[in-house]
Amino acid sequence: MTTRSSFVRSQVGLAAFLLALGATAPAAAQTTTAVVVEEEEVEEEDASRWSGAVQFDFTNAYYFRGYLNERADFIWQPWAELYLNLFSSDDGFIRDVTVGFGVWNSVHENKTFATHSPEALYETDWYPMVAVGLPGDVTFTTYYYWYTSPNGAFDTVQEVDFRFDWDDTEFTKDLPLAPFNPYINWAVETDRTSNVNNGSPGAGLQMGFEPLLFELDNEDFPLAFTAPVELGLSVDDYYTSPGGQNKAFGYISYGVAANLPLAFLDASWGDVSVGVSGKGMHFDHVLANINHGDDNYGVVMGSLGVEF
Repeated sequence: MTTRSSFVRSQVGLAAFLLALGATAPAAAQTTTAVVVEEEEVEEEDASRWSGAVQFDFTNAYYFRGYLNERADFIWQPWAELYLNLFSSDDGFIRDVTVGFGVWNSVHENKTFATHSPEALYETDWYPMVAVGLPGDVTFTTYYYWYTSPNGAFDTVQEVDFRFDWDDTEFTKDLPLAPFNPYINWAVETDRTSNVNNGSPGAGLQMGFEPLLFELDNEDFPLAFTAPVELGLSVDDYYTSPGGQNKAFGYISYGVAANLPLAFLDASWGDVSVGVSGKGMHFDHVLANINHGDDNYGVVMGSLGVEF
């Protein structure tokens, strides 16, 4: 463009102008293309392999896979996860490999079963993870958990989880109430147990989906409503009767969740979002007896989170 303007301003002959245009235009196009390609390569090289999430949850009740932990006073559950992408590809059976580490906490105003300080910090969970991306937008993640109690409410329980998540957005994009984002998780206790009716480690299965009910078409306020459903089952003594008999059905939960990404914020803040959810939980009679006799209970949660 600069070469073309200088020729016009100098009022040279038409032939000279056309000759200059023919000679410089392809070169300019090639230069522009090279610059764009170079910028894209630099962006790809500069893209960080690190990512993470931090979130603050506030709830009226803490149930862990149907087992009541606390439902009195103020409950705050902050957590954070950090991820490192080791491998990424558009082809092959393995499309992505990411490792990570997380920590999850439950802070109770009621000082649940505290035997020493910090009395309010009922639970802290530590967990490394390895996630493998597979064809079809399926992700297989392995977690290893240490469920600990800083206030001495319970002894540490260890567990390994094997989880499959399916991002079915492309597969179900023409269906109503889609995507569904189904998942299934197999939890195997390796040391101690959460089952108050059984002293031996057990294995449980959780499966669910979260269909999209509505999404607001707005760049600054893309509010979305979903309907999460989860079923908790016992594979091997995860839920048992007081006599030790395995009970296959543990609980089912169902509800509505709203999530609002704060897209109007500057990107330097990360992907900030707020959310609120309400769900009902229905328990098998064995869990109901453990949970103070309640067959059903409602849980409300508010969240503030950021991904980066």
